[in-house]
Amino acid sequence: MMAKRFLLIDDDADDSEMFLEALSKVDPSSKCNCFPQGRLALARLTSYELEAPDVIFLDINLPVMSGWDILTELKRMDTCKDIPVIMYSTSSHHRDQELAKELGALCFFTKPNNYRLLIKMMEIVVENLNNNSISHICPAVRELLH
Repeated sequence: MMAKRFLLIDDDADDSEMFLEALSKVDPSSKCNCFPQGRLALARLTSYELEAPDVIFLDINLPVMSGWDILTELKRMDTCKDIPVIMYSTSSHHRDQELAKELGALCFFTKPNNYRLLIKMMEIVVENLNNNSISHICPAVRELLH
């Protein structure tokens, strides 16, 4: 099985560190590129300096370009439009969840408030990526987080 490639776009260093730690615990073979803002990630993806990830985790509140702007841009790009994007935010507003769907995100996750939950969330994501059943990620994680 090929190592899964993740892209995390999040300007919160603590959240990024916890995400990376949880991912490496769940799947040590996975690779994750992290960017604190989206413009650089978009530039690397479009210039092919960055191999296309299997999934993108994207925060909403980012400097320079919002997560919504980045999502819109990703879905416009032929090279990126089919990459599943999971909006990953501290927000739990229902409107943000609706907007994520409208703009083409696979789903919207509120960042878990503890490490144990984050590990369980990453287990669901990795397992479903490995089984090519990406459509099962959102309902399973929603059930976990509620």
